[in-house]
Amino acid sequence: FFFIPMMPNTALFPNGKSGPLADSSSYQQAPCAALAIKPAAGANIPDTTWTYKSVNEKDLQMSVFLPGGYEQGTRFPTFVVFHGGSWTGGEASWHYADCAYWRSRGMVAVSVDYRLKERDKVEVPLACVKDAKSAIRFLRTNATALKIDTDKIVVAGASAGGQLAAATAMIDAPTTNDDQDDLAISSRPNAVILCNPYFRCRKDLSPPNFITKELPPMITFLGDQDRAIKVDDLLAFHEALRKEGNASEYYVGKGGKHGFCNGRDPRNRFFYWSVLLEDRFLVKHGILKGELTLKVPNGVATLSEKDYDAYK
Repeated sequence: FFFIPMMPNTALFPNGKSGPLADSSSYQQAPCAALAIKPAAGANIPDTTWTYKSVNEKDLQMSVFLPGGYEQGTRFPTFVVFHGGSWTGGEASWHYADCAYWRSRGMVAVSVDYRLKERDKVEVPLACVKDAKSAIRFLRTNATALKIDTDKIVVAGASAGGQLAAATAMIDAPTTNDDQDDLAISSRPNAVILCNPYFRCRKDLSPPNFITKELPPMITFLGDQDRAIKVDDLLAFHEALRKEGNASEYYVGKGGKHGFCNGRDPRNRFFYWSVLLEDRFLVKHGILKGELTLKVPNGVATLSEKDYDAYK
């Protein structure tokens, strides 16, 4: 049962860093070499952390969940998630339940810490978008050592994290790249999962303003009782994606409020519902194969078709 806490066997990946950096936009991506690690299967606890970037002597890290067979394998599909919190708060642990599930499905799963407005004294969401892109580029740059399948990177996000996830797929403006990023390495994911994505920010960083053809497949979730986001706004986003020939699915959970898909509450039925649909979506688009490993706890009601609206 994937959310019962257990103590993991952990090991750190060595990270090489330079000395003090000149400014907040400068960093060095840390080279990584994979070590033998036995994943903590069945736990909502990460197996290790990877430092994807250092800014002003501060390491930005991702919490890492490694699938069974990682030591013997060569390349794994990868799930990357960005937490919400209005770009001012939140933490990577908010999405450990998601990562634990995707680990059980044979993916490397990472939850990313990124710079926040007050804590790090940065302009948001610009600095956050830069970090999100850097995280994906880090995984692709170190794909051989970290055993990442660079053609099967799934990016997800909730609320403000949804803006970041969508931005990595949709916004190519040079100003959204860190000055030290290797722009020859793509930051665009191969599929996108959005849970109540909050797009109300400056226009040049709001993903609905950048809908074009040939975007990665996207699946979006919203609760119809979400006071921060209108159902019709995300329906318009979905329809605009479809109009340009992109693959998009949109699901509205009846009674759901902001953050309704989060798995921190192990009895949240919307969490299991969204993960089920996400899994089917990733199988449909060739990211995953095989059978679901989702197990709903006893006493948690499953959603029927009358409990949500679907737009495909």
